[in-house]
Amino acid sequence: MKIHHFILFIVGFVVFGCASNRYMVADKLLEQEDYTRALKEYVGLAKVDGSLNLSRDVRGLTGAMISYYGLGKYKNSFAISKRILSLDTYNSSAIFYAGLNLEQTEKYSLAKRIYRYYEFLPQNNPYYDFIKSRFRLMVEKEMATRAKMAVQMEKSVGMGQVVDNTLAVLYFVNILEDPRWNVISKGIAEMMITDFSQVEKLTVIERVQLQKLIEEIGLGMSGMVDDSTAPRMGKLMRAKNLVHGSFSVKAGRNLIMNADVIDVKAEQNLGGNEYSGELKEILELEKKIVFNTLANLNIKISAEERARIKENTTKSLESFLEFCKGLDFYDNGNIEAALSHFQQALRHDPKFRAAQNMANITLALNVVNSGKFVSKHRSIIKRRFALGRRAPRRAMHRFAAGQHNSRFRLQQLARNLDLGYLPGNDSRNGSAELFRDDILDQLPDWFRPRQLLPEPPKPPTLGSDNF
Repeated sequence: MKIHHFILFIVGFVVFGCASNRYMVADKLLEQEDYTRALKEYVGLAKVDGSLNLSRDVRGLTGAMISYYGLGKYKNSFAISKRILSLDTYNSSAIFYAGLNLEQTEKYSLAKRIYRYYEFLPQNNPYYDFIKSRFRLMVEKEMATRAKMAVQMEKSVGMGQVVDNTLAVLYFVNILEDPRWNVISKGIAEMMITDFSQVEKLTVIERVQLQKLIEEIGLGMSGMVDDSTAPRMGKLMRAKNLVHGSFSVKAGRNLIMNADVIDVKAEQNLGGNEYSGELKEILELEKKIVFNTLANLNIKISAEERARIKENTTKSLESFLEFCKGLDFYDNGNIEAALSHFQQALRHDPKFRAAQNMANITLALNVVNSGKFVSKHRSIIKRRFALGRRAPRRAMHRFAAGQHNSRFRLQQLARNLDLGYLPGNDSRNGSAELFRDDILDQLPDWFRPRQLLPEPPKPPTLGSDNF
């Protein structure tokens, strides 16, 4: 018996060794971008009874999925991603490639639905930033379409459609002619939106919604000064309360900020203040505006909410200015330049969370745009192809505990799509009708009980209006 067991062990060891060697060969071919030969190797490893549909070899299936994508055979790649996800619900590479394949066939709403699985992945997952960045991009595409609809239907919109407990922040206008400081407008808005998002009682309109609407209207910064602009923007975004203002920088050092709060529904100014100090104190003044705005709205915040607002900052003026420049390049579609500025912001302050979040997103987008990710799968999953530095582990954990980190901001953006632009919840022309796709029935059943993990969002079903 002992000899028999020894022989079986030897045979098993040899078979395992041969399989491991074939995986190594296939992986090497993938890294060399020889997708045709890599595909042949992976399929040979994964097939069971001549079919990939019966295979449970996730590694072989993953290689085949990526090879098919590299060859431009997106339907084949998508079919294999479904098989992988039926075996492993939270397989991040399969989620990523499933979404990419849907993008390639212009099924953007379905891609968004799949990318939303990033919510259920740990932030140290090697594909987390890739998936999250694609999700954000799909949301931005939908926002652009919503903005166009909002402007087209503007004349039929009344104040009665403005939603209570909502707040939007407009770009603060540089009232001096020195263009060096124009980019501060977006940075101030982004920081304020992040701060207001910490308050449970408020639904905050995201900056990307404002940006897409400005692009659709063709409104320049000078248009923000017009007294009619604020009420109009508030109505189009369905925001009851609006924060807007101006700033000026003199001699490159002295800063004056003016901020007003408008009740769009009541067409009433709730009060404004002037704030002055040195330019390096800009985020301290921004915090004062936030707290005074909450007071004007009679919103009481908890000690925890106050602490989170105070945490969202950097003490480095250089870091903040680089962050502002990055936002402007990002809005203009220059991802590479945006990434450079976000990375510069982190060099000045490695703990600046807002800059870290955008650096991760832009780096992931830049890698996908370059196409380098396809042949780098093994490097990605082994973390040799990391997407940049993160904030210290302790600080990240503390921030995530309150559900108000960058992940929360992106979830909020997706949830508030209907709030952000008209037509809204009462309209039949929701995003499902805008992005009707013809392969809804191809999506797999991804419901598998997992301990310690929440159930993932339901895949869209035929006729669903809840995209």
